[in-house]
Amino acid sequence: MPVYDLAKISIPVSTKPDEWVAAEVLRDDFIHMQPQDAVKVTAELENKTEASVELTAKFLAHIASNIDNNSQSTEARIQVLLNVLQHFTSLYLATKDIHSLCASFVSDTRKSVLAAYFSAVAILENKGISSIPRQPQSALLNAAVSGKTSIFALFGGQGTNEVYFDELQSLYDIYQPYVLPFLEVVVADLIGLAQEEAESSYFTYGLDVVSWLSGAIERPPVSYLASVPISLPLIGLTQLLQYLIVCRVANLNPSQIRDRIAGATGHSQGIVSAVVLSASDTFDVLTTNSRKALRWLFYCGLRGQQAFPPVAIEPSLVQDTLDGGEGTPSPMLSITGLSFEDLDKQVVKTNSYLPANSRLAVSLHNGPRAFVVTGPPRALHGLVTNLRKVRAPSGADQSKVPYSKRKPVFSVRFLMVEVPYHSDYLGGVTDIVVDEDLEEELWVPSDLKIPVYHTETGESPIV
Repeated sequence: MPVYDLAKISIPVSTKPDEWVAAEVLRDDFIHMQPQDAVKVTAELENKTEASVELTAKFLAHIASNIDNNSQSTEARIQVLLNVLQHFTSLYLATKDIHSLCASFVSDTRKSVLAAYFSAVAILENKGISSIPRQPQSALLNAAVSGKTSIFALFGGQGTNEVYFDELQSLYDIYQPYVLPFLEVVVADLIGLAQEEAESSYFTYGLDVVSWLSGAIERPPVSYLASVPISLPLIGLTQLLQYLIVCRVANLNPSQIRDRIAGATGHSQGIVSAVVLSASDTFDVLTTNSRKALRWLFYCGLRGQQAFPPVAIEPSLVQDTLDGGEGTPSPMLSITGLSFEDLDKQVVKTNSYLPANSRLAVSLHNGPRAFVVTGPPRALHGLVTNLRKVRAPSGADQSKVPYSKRKPVFSVRFLMVEVPYHSDYLGGVTDIVVDEDLEEELWVPSDLKIPVYHTETGESPIV
């Protein structure tokens, strides 16, 4: 078992006396911050590389957090940080990037190492240091430059409503120096928009995302975050943050990243993020376009929910679908593994028992055997009941059943979306959003510098 003594941390700095003093002070402070048993009786660690990386990263983070604590030694501390980062880079990042280095680490260690590394790099960038040691460039991005590969940017839609904020939190925790300035600008817009709709019952906790992420205000319950007026803009915000981070981590501006991307598209609301990517060539323009996009998504979520307000479902129906494994009834039902012909028969059959204002429709064709049916939750429960009759029981062995008589194997699951997007139930909502809420043309075709492909047809007017 390898062991590490915190008192023996190497400090690879120049011979300038003030830098040595700063290094010694920072190291001693760092040692005193560690648990006493780690200082006096060095712990036995299972993975030598992981332990060494984590220890050095913690020291990086400690130096970074103390850069401006003593104005008389700020320059010396910057040089200490620069030299320790150089040591870290040459030792661990000579042939692989930081994410590859940490890929096999346990979750908490991976997160702390990444946060420490990017905190150190960001501080040196903000201090105007020109000779910052860098990790290897992305092989994928380099291959795109040389024409050996083509990269397409794809952004998703709704469907991750229950977990997206955990991803947003992780992005904030790891890349905070890069994302916080961006968040402070765009979230101010969201806060203002929510305040304008204060009379609405959809924004009871507001939209102060930065305070939720920082812990200054307790994060709202999942039910609030999963509601469409909240999740639609915040899922978009998460996607835009991901793209911003790609640019920052690659040390390339949006124009340079865009030059390496052959085209962009998105599923449903993801098309908005694709447009932002295509139209942005600088970080300032990316922020401006993100503000436009989030305003669009805010009203898209709000007006959609107003057009199709939530309706209470009988507890017996909810329990039935929970017991059946289909989840809580919603206006969108995902069916995967069933052919369109067989699904359409069941939709037609179910619609024959429904009034005209409650009819169901297959609204999304996500693949040859992947569809989404939209309609009122109660009506979709009727479809679920019919589908159960033709679906093979879970885990059933049909190997001895003639192929022509086997029941199809497919999955049925309600999506965590309270609004039937992509359906006629939202007729007229587009006009309200475009004519009343947005008030102006957000982008024109000439703003798009790489193709943005249609969600369903794959067509693009941009060459």
